[in-house]
Amino acid sequence: MPSGREVPGWTAGQVATRLGITESTLRSWHRRYGLEPYAARQSGQRRYGPDDVVRLTRMCELVNTGMRPAAAAGLLNGAAPLRNTQAAVVTAARKLDTGTCADLLIQSVHRWGVLRTWERVCRPSLTAVERAQRRDPDCVDNEHALSWSMTVAMHRVHRPLREADILLACAPGEQHSLPVEALAAALAERDISARVLGAAMPTPALVRAVTSTTPRTVLLWSHRADHTHHTAATAIADMGPRLLIAGPGWQPGAATWEHPHSLATAITMLTPSPSLADLSTDLE
Repeated sequence: MPSGREVPGWTAGQVATRLGITESTLRSWHRRYGLEPYAARQSGQRRYGPDDVVRLTRMCELVNTGMRPAAAAGLLNGAAPLRNTQAAVVTAARKLDTGTCADLLIQSVHRWGVLRTWERVCRPSLTAVERAQRRDPDCVDNEHALSWSMTVAMHRVHRPLREADILLACAPGEQHSLPVEALAAALAERDISARVLGAAMPTPALVRAVTSTTPRTVLLWSHRADHTHHTAATAIADMGPRLLIAGPGWQPGAATWEHPHSLATAITMLTPSPSLADLSTDLE
């Protein structure tokens, strides 16, 4: 019998409302495909935690893209929570096991999508490795192994074969190109083409690229503050395309240009009509 104590988590009705589906559809997924909450039933009632909501949101995303429910459930059923994947990725990077590290990330992107993999696996993994590097500068090899594996995973996302009117590049001297790679992959998931020029683009080369490709939108990434980055952004803006500046390196004075503060925001700003995949998956 129920103990009378409140059971933590969310009910099927609350989760169904959050996902925009009927409660009967949710219960059908449980019955047909085994997508039960990770936690066992408590007090005779299903309760859903954040990991359950992430998995069910991804189920909705995959079904909305045209995947059969059975196939989508097969992809997600038995998948470990993202926090477990993140821990395994860090362990593999510290062992310099780039094969395992890249494979874990490729599987995560396939199952959960680029945005969720970036926010829940890549960013916290980079933070963990960089924290260890501050204690022991010689472990920079771990960071390189992790970064290489992330790049491999992002490059595995199929790119649309059409003319791109979005240009993504790093500011002059900027070597941190992973966020640009992640954004390009996330846009590709949404069937949006983008040209990626990568790290450390000198201002003359950026101007030449904008002149030759005439993009509608340019996003310039900066991880560190540098006055030459503002010069490059000004040169691009003067040429007419919509300019987005991304990354923590931009000074407050650069706020006259659009400045997405996260991968999710950048995706939304570059996507004609935001979809369910652009929404947060937390119930917090």
